[in-house]
Amino acid sequence: MKKLVALFSLTSILLVSAFWSASSYAKVVKKISWETLNEHVQTVEIANPFESMNIDQIRRLQQVAIINDIVASGQPLDAESEKLGAQARKELEADGINIEELFKVREQIISQRKQEFQSTNPLLDNASIEMSGFLLPLEFEGKKVKEFLLVPYVGACIHEPPPAANQIVYAKLATPVAPPSLNMFTAVTVKGVMTSKLDAPELNLVDGAKEIPTSYTLNVDGIEFIDTTEH
Repeated sequence: MKKLVALFSLTSILLVSAFWSASSYAKVVKKISWETLNEHVQTVEIANPFESMNIDQIRRLQQVAIINDIVASGQPLDAESEKLGAQARKELEADGINIEELFKVREQIISQRKQEFQSTNPLLDNASIEMSGFLLPLEFEGKKVKEFLLVPYVGACIHEPPPAANQIVYAKLATPVAPPSLNMFTAVTVKGVMTSKLDAPELNLVDGAKEIPTSYTLNVDGIEFIDTTEH
């Protein structure tokens, strides 16, 4: 009986220890930078054969590509389009251009750019993180911010072209917060759980709204506004 009680006690201790160990592990917050978001990307230099082509050759290649897409989709091809496509192909081949090889390179370039600009770091999926950046409000609840974009520099998505999708974080606050001012690009440090999800939240601007592609979503459970006037 004593052995049974001792065994039960030992088992209880091990279970409690495992529980606290797991709980502590779950609460570990990883401090990351903007470089962390795409440090998984392995850039492969691919020679771009399109750079050596003239504008007429590019247009003919586009015609061939359009015909190929129509045929691949199963849509009917009218006689005029078929004739234009055949003529474009003939002229390209006369220039010594390997059309099929160019299309293969095109797919490689598209795939590489997608990895560089959209893919996410697998180590950050469902990770508790802390990072700093600039808050660009998306949705308000009164004067409180409910959703925002976290961007790496002032001017991103408004005065300058948006960064790559994997360099923008779509942040959501469970409890809306009132920023120190309603100015764009407030400096912040945020904490929360990050997930990998390609999205395109809508940013409202003076001249209309536009969708901003994002690769990461952050469920924010902590936010600190940084007073940059002190620096």
